[in-house]
Amino acid sequence: MKSDPRFHEALAAASMARAHGEKRPLFRALPPALDYPAQALGPLRYAAEAVQQRTQAPFALCAQSVLAAATLAVQAQRNVALPGSGEKPLTGLFVSVAESGERKSSVDRVALAPVYRIEELWRGENGALMDRFRADLAAHKEASESVKKKAKGDRGLIRDGLLHLGSEPKPPPHPMLLIADPTPEALVLHLAEGRPWAGVFTAEGGVLIGGSAFNDESRMRTGALMNTLWDGDPIRRRRVVTGTTFLPGRRCSAHIMMQAVVADRLFGDATLDGIGMLARVLLVAPESTAGTRMFSTPPDACRAMLDAYNDRLTQLLTRPPVTRPDASDVLDPPALTLTPEAEVLWIGFHDYAERAIGDGGGWRPIRAFGAKAAEHAGRLAAVLATYADPDAMEIGAEHVACGIALAQHYAAEMLRLIGAASVTPELRQAAALLRWWQDRRDPQCHLAQIYQTGPGAIRSAAAARAAAATLEDHGWLRRLPAGSEVDGASRREAWELVA
Repeated sequence: MKSDPRFHEALAAASMARAHGEKRPLFRALPPALDYPAQALGPLRYAAEAVQQRTQAPFALCAQSVLAAATLAVQAQRNVALPGSGEKPLTGLFVSVAESGERKSSVDRVALAPVYRIEELWRGENGALMDRFRADLAAHKEASESVKKKAKGDRGLIRDGLLHLGSEPKPPPHPMLLIADPTPEALVLHLAEGRPWAGVFTAEGGVLIGGSAFNDESRMRTGALMNTLWDGDPIRRRRVVTGTTFLPGRRCSAHIMMQAVVADRLFGDATLDGIGMLARVLLVAPESTAGTRMFSTPPDACRAMLDAYNDRLTQLLTRPPVTRPDASDVLDPPALTLTPEAEVLWIGFHDYAERAIGDGGGWRPIRAFGAKAAEHAGRLAAVLATYADPDAMEIGAEHVACGIALAQHYAAEMLRLIGAASVTPELRQAAALLRWWQDRRDPQCHLAQIYQTGPGAIRSAAAARAAAATLEDHGWLRRLPAGSEVDGASRREAWELVA
């Protein structure tokens, strides 16, 4: 194969830069995030603004949180019917990228407050329900034994008596709706033993992505399970130890908040990208508000807006889930349909997205996401319509327009961030070391200083040496001769910041 001359040109340029002491950036800086389209939140806009007024966190973070909470609340009530696509569940997978100190946990607490209160209510009811279940189970066992004794060994009488008695009572669902750090097996168990809908919500995404759910052994299974739930397909599993699991009519949405270094790991994973999980994710990575959050008292209207939001989510969560008549643990929600005007809008966006993912199209780099953009828009429109009116059975043009605007924003964010996932952890450690070094008064530093007092991610000699070597290779550091005096002693490995 003939080598690409551009590769040799880039290699020669890098060598020339090093020879002349020129500094090269460690990685391409991201363009600034676009403003989240607040108007596109429709009936959720004021709730998102109230959360921001309460926390002063980035607006996109607040918008994601209320939109994800609303999705969690409506997914047991409605599906959506999209032209040519059939019925789709109203599940959503949301990811928000923000560094430590951006008040992710505070936003989560405010946006999920009604969910936490419902869980607390269910916990209060669970004791009495468990007492009744244990009594019913004991009575069933006693009645079963009585049937067997009366039949005196007659198989037919025993069979008829047990059939008349009916199945053993089932325990009540556990009171937990949210789960933060499940393995795929734990999530299946959560949906089997709890209510037929749930949410994976956490403000500490590093625990989830760095834990058992996304380790080398589990991440493909986790990604495939999230795909299954997003698509609304039954969970089908057969295991030697745990036996057969068949769970139709389950829903599970997610909102995972994480730092950039964790997002790099998630969105840089070729396996998750290849199986299509990342195409199902709605991603934001807003600019920081740190340094601008001076003390202020939220306006009086803030409480009223949050009260309205809490009341609506409580109403949705306490409504009985729509299930099959013959199976109370199998969701079977009716589907919202598009009005004629809304259908015209949606079809136009569908065709726009299809052209955009073709060769030369603006969404070609995010082809997998772009192929699902119209479905994302339809689902988001249905969430907004159901939140606005829990009894609605149609989606009007105004909500479809909101869904389209949101889908376009998520596509723009995916395009903006697509290159960031290729930044290795080693480069990020080098960048952290450079920032730390530039804040020091002394331009000279030796190896032990780096891993003893430097950035938290660099706490070993090997990591410190690698980060310094990367900065040296990019022209930011100059290695000092072995034995140079640094910090009052002769040092074997030391560097100087290039001015």
